[in-house]
Amino acid sequence: MAADWELALAWLYVPATRTDRFAKAAASADGVVIDLEDAVHAAEKAAARAGLDAAVGDGLGTPTVVRVNAPSTEHFDADIAAVTPLVLRGAVSAIRVAKVDSADEARRAAEATAHWGVERRLIVQLETARAIRDAHEIAAVEGVHSLMLGEADLRADLGLGRDLASADGLLLARLTVVLAARAAGLPSPLASAFVNVSDTDALAADCARQRELGFRGRSCIHPKQVETVRAAFQPSAADVEWARSVLERAEGMDTSGSGVATLADGSFIDMPVIRQAQTIAALAERSAS
Repeated sequence: MAADWELALAWLYVPATRTDRFAKAAASADGVVIDLEDAVHAAEKAAARAGLDAAVGDGLGTPTVVRVNAPSTEHFDADIAAVTPLVLRGAVSAIRVAKVDSADEARRAAEATAHWGVERRLIVQLETARAIRDAHEIAAVEGVHSLMLGEADLRADLGLGRDLASADGLLLARLTVVLAARAAGLPSPLASAFVNVSDTDALAADCARQRELGFRGRSCIHPKQVETVRAAFQPSAADVEWARSVLERAEGMDTSGSGVATLADGSFIDMPVIRQAQTIAALAERSAS
């Protein structure tokens, strides 16, 4: 069963320098992403790292991850050192590693965090054409928990247009990330942040597209995006009813083998379907709490 932080749907970014916003972010979103990367100027990164421990304390009361700078940067090792005590005492659940371009960089991140224990806590962000090309190799690195797509940087790398309503140029990359994650046995990925904070309708439409492609939630860069993202990715009433029917029917199955059963509409139930129903039920329970 997924851990609580893995069920969070709407993750809100907050700059690591804005410790005054941590509590508000935690109160409004399903999860908080404390950003040591793009949201923090190079000259302020050391101070941001130094202030993390006191600001986060024993936790913010909601699932929290920290986005660290890329393994190829001079800031990576210091970021890991700053986050380590927070992870070890359970105040931070995982890290997002920015701009992972290769399996070698993913391995470097895994090696740097190996002393955290056996639980996978690395969410790697793929933000370049090279990273998308190597997505399957990156997903297979021991220690990687999940993948994410960094669409703003990828758009720039590919020279795509700035029309956020058109996602045609990103379709292959989105599908590649989902397929690479699932083929490696990793959770379905979170969708990248939508950078237009004013167009709620466009955000909702893009969330619907990404959910259909297999994404399970989304990052937000402004509090006003949280409700739209949450509504788009939480299970519908029909989803919940389907999951309930599957789990009720599955109670009499021998789940240790390859047995199947059927619902009233004739559709088959096997273990992959049961796992999907369990995830939907867990999401619904979390949304109701």
